[in-house]
Parts: sequence; C-alpha cells; structure tokens
Amino acid sequence: MERKHTHDYFLTAGECDATGHMPVQLLVSRVIEVATEHANSLNIGYANLQPRGIAWVLSRVSIEMDTWPGINSAYSLTTWIEGWTRFYSDRCFEVRDGEGRVIGHVRTVWVAIDIEKRSPAQLDGIANDEMVNHELTCPVAKQRKIAPVTLDTATNVMDYTFRYADLDFNRHVNSVRYVDHILNLWPLDFYDAWQLRVFEIAYVHECRFGETVAIAAVEEPAEDGSATARVDMLRDGARTVAARLVWRKRES
Repeated sequence: MERKHTHDYFLTAGECDATGHMPVQLLVSRVIEVATEHANSLNIGYANLQPRGIAWVLSRVSIEMDTWPGINSAYSLTTWIEGWTRFYSDRCFEVRDGEGRVIGHVRTVWVAIDIEKRSPAQLDGIANDEMVNHELTCPVAKQRKIAPVTLDTATNVMDYTFRYADLDFNRHVNSVRYVDHILNLWPLDFYDAWQLRVFEIAYVHECRFGETVAIAAVEEPAEDGSATARVDMLRDGARTVAARLVWRKRES
C-alpha cells in the first residue's frame, strides 16, 4: 500500500505569476491533483466513492513556504494521510525544489459529504489505519479559526460576481478560484515588494454562478516587519470563505 505519493513537476513560463514564480493558486491546484492521485491509488478516490453517493470536499488549506519555485525550475509534491476521523481526513504535503531541498509544507483537511444531501458523510468502512503514514510529520500547525472581518472593519473591499469560468463540474465555485479573487485585492506593485509566505483558507459555504460576494480584508501590522491580512468573502453579510495571509519583504 502506497502510504505516501510523490509527483514531479516543471514550472513553465506560462504557469508563473508576474514575478516569475509559482503562484499560490497553482500550488493549491497541484495539492488537489496530487491528493486525487494518491486517493485513487488507495481506492478511496472519486470512482470508488461516487457509487456510494459520497465525495471528498476540500475544507481547509494551510501553506507555509520558505521559497517558491521560479520559472523553468523543477519541483515535487509528496503527500500522505496524517489521520482520520469519522467524517474527515488530515492530509499533508512536502514541497521540494529540483535539488531535493524542502522549501515548504501544506496541511489540508478533506471532508466526506453526501453528494445529494450536501451534508457530512461517515467514513466508516472506507478509511482504515493502514492508509495512515505514521513516519512522516508536517511542521504546519492545524489551522485555528480565523477571526471574522466585517465591512465596517475592512481596510480593503472588492465586490465580485461569480461567472462561468469560476465553476467546477459540480457547478459550484472551484476551490482555486476563491484564491484568485482573494489575491486580486492587492495591486501589482505590492507583490513586487512582498512575497507570500503563509496562506490559509477555510471553505465555509459553497458559492454558485451569479452570486455576488464582498471580498473584505483587514490589513494588520506585525512586529517582525511582515505584512499580514485577514480576508472574508461575504454573501449577504454571511461568511463563505475565510483566509489569512502573511508576506515578507522580497530580497533585492
């Protein structure tokens, strides 16, 4: 049984952000891809669960990166299951550069849901302890609740209406597209000066085509010289997505 799974990648120019590095939304996409590959190899992927009326839903992502892959560079993601409960799975990732050096880690939470009812489904009879890797550890702490942002307290607000390109095959907004819209809150010159080090996102409620959200951020000073922000996506005043971001100054 494959208790860990590795996928090697090469970062092309067309995949880079405006600074010539891997964007965080691509890393989230790769996390979903590698998790899917590993789940399939363990026979707990979509093809195995769909006949039972069950599907995996990404609930939380916590990313901590020391450096980001640059244009035309190799990198790899290794994933493993850290543990189970009756309703969700903790899955971790290690990111290495082309020389094999560890450059970051990702911690995720995946929830099993009843496809028809859109409510939590039990993993009894599906998951077992043999799939858990007890040898590998992830230094990223389990995500704590992100303090809410309101329109009254926000220092940066943007409205967005979800369109066709935002949707996945379930006709809900794709997990990666939420990341896109959060990052668009800040201008290009900000990203020229600051590099993202920590990105946390919690998916609270699904959004659909045609719905409008207010993307509201509170920017907070930090004693260590980093730049930090909390972000909420608010639909009719209710939180649908929460995020926390930490940047550090780019080296000249």
